[in-house]
Amino acid sequence: MNMPDTSDHLLVIDSCPETQACIAQHLRGRGFSVVAVDDPAAALATIDSTAPDIVLTDLFLPDAAGLRLVKKLKARHDPCPVIVMAQDAPEPMILEALRVGAADYLHKPIAEEELAHAIQRARGLLPGDLADLPGVCRSEYSLTVDSDPAHISGIISWLMKTTASALPPTRRLHLQGALQELLFNAIEHGNLEIFYQEKQEALADGQYEQLLARRLAQARLRDRRVTIHALYEKSGNSLLYRITDEGKGFKWRSLLMRSQEVCESEGANGRGIFLTRSFFPSLAYNECGNEVTIMVPLD
Repeated sequence: MNMPDTSDHLLVIDSCPETQACIAQHLRGRGFSVVAVDDPAAALATIDSTAPDIVLTDLFLPDAAGLRLVKKLKARHDPCPVIVMAQDAPEPMILEALRVGAADYLHKPIAEEELAHAIQRARGLLPGDLADLPGVCRSEYSLTVDSDPAHISGIISWLMKTTASALPPTRRLHLQGALQELLFNAIEHGNLEIFYQEKQEALADGQYEQLLARRLAQARLRDRRVTIHALYEKSGNSLLYRITDEGKGFKWRSLLMRSQEVCESEGANGRGIFLTRSFFPSLAYNECGNEVTIMVPLD
C-alpha cells in the first residue's frame, strides 16, 4: 500500500530496539519523521516538546505501564491518535486499550502493510487543514481554562492540532513555543501573581511546586481563568491567537523596549516574550497588559 507523502511526526514507544528499528524501516521513504523512546517518562516529555501527529506504543511496557500511558496520552493530548501494539495480548486488554482511547491495535511482529493501513486510518482522525476545506471563510475557537500550569501542555497540543495543522513544520515549532511562553505568563504571572524573581528563587531552592500549591490554595487566585481565542481568516490567510488572563497586568512597554542584548541573556526577565516577538512581530498587549495577541501568517 502506498501512503501519500506527508510531514507527519510519529512517536514510537517501545523498550525493544528491534521493534523501533523495524517500524522506522517500514516507514522509510514515506515522508514520516520518526522518534523512538523506550519508557513512559521519556514518552510524556517527548510528546510535550514535539507534539507528534501519531503515537505507537507497546502495551507491555515495564511495570504494566502500557494502559496507564494510553490514558495519560489521551488526557493530555486528545487530538493525537494512539495506536497500541503487542505480541499475544489478551483480548480484554486490547478492548480496554480501545475503551480508554486507543485508535487501533497492531499485533507484533509488525507487518509493513498492516502498519501502513493503521497509520492511514489514524491520519483520518487528525484535524483537517482549514485552508483546504472548500467553503470555509472563517473559523473561531474560544477556550476558557483554569490556572493550573500542569494543564498547559495538553491545551497547547490541542490548539496545535486543531488550529495550526496548515503551518510548515518550522513555523509550527515557533508557534508552539510562543503559545507556551504566553500561556505560562498568563497563568503564572497574571492569574497566580508569581513574579520573576520569586519564581527564580523557588526554582533554585527546589520549592517551585510548593509555591504553586500555595497560590492554587488561595480561592482568590485559584478561581481566576484564562481565555484563549483562536481565529482563522481565509481572506487574510492568517491565524490570530489572543490570550487574556484575569490578573492586574504588567508594565509591558518597558519590557518590549529593552535591548536585544539584555533580553537574549540567559535567564533574563522577559527573554521569552522577546524571542516570541522575534518570530511573531505582530505581538501586542492591551493597555493594562493582561491580554496579548499574535498574528500568524499561513504562507
